[in-house]
Amino acid sequence: MKNRPTIAFVALGLLLSATPLLRCSETDAESMVTHATSVILDRSSSGDAVKAALLEILDASLLILPETDYAGEYKSRIEVAKKEFDRQSLFSDKGHQYLSLAHRLVTAGKKWQFPEELSEVYKEKDIMEQAKNVGQKLIDSALGELKAGRGEQSVRYLLEFVLMVVTPIPH
Repeated sequence: MKNRPTIAFVALGLLLSATPLLRCSETDAESMVTHATSVILDRSSSGDAVKAALLEILDASLLILPETDYAGEYKSRIEVAKKEFDRQSLFSDKGHQYLSLAHRLVTAGKKWQFPEELSEVYKEKDIMEQAKNVGQKLIDSALGELKAGRGEQSVRYLLEFVLMVVTPIPH
């Protein structure tokens, strides 16, 4: 009879000790996004560092996306995009295409569009400053949605950030 309470306490202890692990992926994703953003927005970062940071954001998006009916397809598209960016360049057409398709999954088919506020600026210095501002807003929105428990919205903002970085500014 004394074994039952002991077993119950051990089981309760294991459950309580596992609780931080359940939130671990969210915390890890948040720190990944924060780190990657600091690298990307730092003008002194090398091209390789920026590429690694963008891939880190895509990895974070895989941790954040809740289990949905399209999660497997999303993961597949992100993996193809990551391979293309790693193998080719950040401006790989195929990588961009797969990121765009992944974006459509998390936005119920909505097509990504280049931020209008960036296409209105014509001086390179102003474009860079405005891009930094738009990028920071997207990251802040992604982290806010993550903290609020809205993973799909968070992933949407992360993808919009990555797409903005890898898309040449239209003239």
